Amino acid sequence: MDEKFMKIAIAEAKKSSERGRCGAVITRDGIVISTAHNTQRSSNDASAHAEINAIRLAGQKLGNKYLEGCTIYCTCEPCTMCLSAIVFAKIGRIVYGLSFSDMFPDGMFYEKDMELFLSKAAHKIEVVKNFMKKECAGLIH
Repeated sequence: MDEKFMKIAIAEAKKSSERGRCGAVITRDGIVISTAHNTQRSSNDASAHAEINAIRLAGQKLGNKYLEGCTIYCTCEPCTMCLSAIVFAKIGRIVYGLSFSDMFPDGMFYEKDMELFLSKAAHKIEVVKNFMKKECAGLIH
């Protein structure tokens, strides 16, 4: 099931015109709730990351800011802003492809300790790292 949804996230990322194309899918009980890609430049909104866009759409669709029981699939490791939104939305599972160190091998971006960050969350969040990493690597150019 994870592979099916990550393939949707990859297809969504390909719609992005950003240099680092990212896609996200939110599911619950094996059903896609929302899909999105990053749109910072086209929307002139620095917060328009794929994960944030997907969370906004899922909340609207479900009529609730809490996305309990949901999984978010991300082609890239969520940044701190996106992790915060995931925590606030009460998403219970994250599956991501590329890590920050894969995306920014020269260290031009900050490192964060995802486990430490999530250990402070009010609820348990399962994380599956580097899922379909090879397939996600082609999205960065």
